[in-house]
Amino acid sequence: MVSRDTTVQITAVLVAMLLAGLSQQFGGTTPLLLGAGAYIVVFAGSHVYLALRGDGEAVPTSARWRFTALVVVAVTAVALGFAYGTATVAGTSLSTLLGLGVAALFVAYWLYEARDGYRASRQA
Repeated sequence: MVSRDTTVQITAVLVAMLLAGLSQQFGGTTPLLLGAGAYIVVFAGSHVYLALRGDGEAVPTSARWRFTALVVVAVTAVALGFAYGTATVAGTSLSTLLGLGVAALFVAYWLYEARDGYRASRQA
């Protein structure tokens, strides 16, 4: 039997494929926005849906929201890097600064989730 998580993830991938396909039909910044939306849907779409339903069976709802926020910030930073990567801030390219920021965000997220998981295991 297919779990609810798997069904929702398959649906999110199909929606992301539709967005990616649509991004090929437009010019300007629209493909970048649709592509970013496709990445957000494929990586965080199922978490948003299950968090809105309050489904914390395999993953706590609060962890789903934290992961969704991480994905949205990371994808936004990458999109900004593609759009304005040649700009410089204090002699450093914007894409480098955004990359360092996203890397720091991933490390902070990993440490927070590790601490949260450790605390949850101690309470059980």
